[in-house]
Amino acid sequence: MLSIRSASFALAFAPRRIIASTSSTTKQQTARSMTATTTTVPSTTPLTLEEHSPSYASLLDKLRTITHLNHASSVLNYDRQVFMSQTDKTSAARGKQMATLATILHEKSTDPEIGTLIEKAMEDLNELTTSCDDEKKVNEEDLKTAKRILELEKRDYDKRICIPSELAARKAKLEASANHAWVQVCVYCVNVAVLIAVLLNDMFI
Repeated sequence: MLSIRSASFALAFAPRRIIASTSSTTKQQTARSMTATTTTVPSTTPLTLEEHSPSYASLLDKLRTITHLNHASSVLNYDRQVFMSQTDKTSAARGKQMATLATILHEKSTDPEIGTLIEKAMEDLNELTTSCDDEKKVNEEDLKTAKRILELEKRDYDKRICIPSELAARKAKLEASANHAWVQVCVYCVNVAVLIAVLLNDMFI
């Protein structure tokens, strides 16, 4: 009984340096064991085609740029129809803007590198589909989505390369001028209808 009390008394008044060193040693051992445990656990994250194929990743970057340009063209078109003043000068200026943007968009979407990237990405997709095993898990949904993207982009690319850049620019410019002419005709018809209504009202009063 006395020895137990003596041990408790000695531990209570032990130097703080010894206690701190014991605590730090315990923390180091715990950290080492945790590190060893985490390093031995294999990764279970499914592999995607964008991670496996640099060609597919580059293709997606180019398609994102094309999508942003399409959005910019849609904003200009919406502004032309809703907010822009319908005068001959503003209509001609907006037509030139949309024609320039259409030329850039067509050149980027018909870049020969896109066709090359599509072919290489399809090859990587087939390789990843046929060579996957239990140790190399793949994301099945991602592969289905990537396959459909490549099919659609291949179809659209084959259509776009048949259209010259000059024709795409002329099409955008004519759309702007045609919309301006249509608005002017609508305004003229409304004015005529109002005038006829006023005349009829005066005749029957």
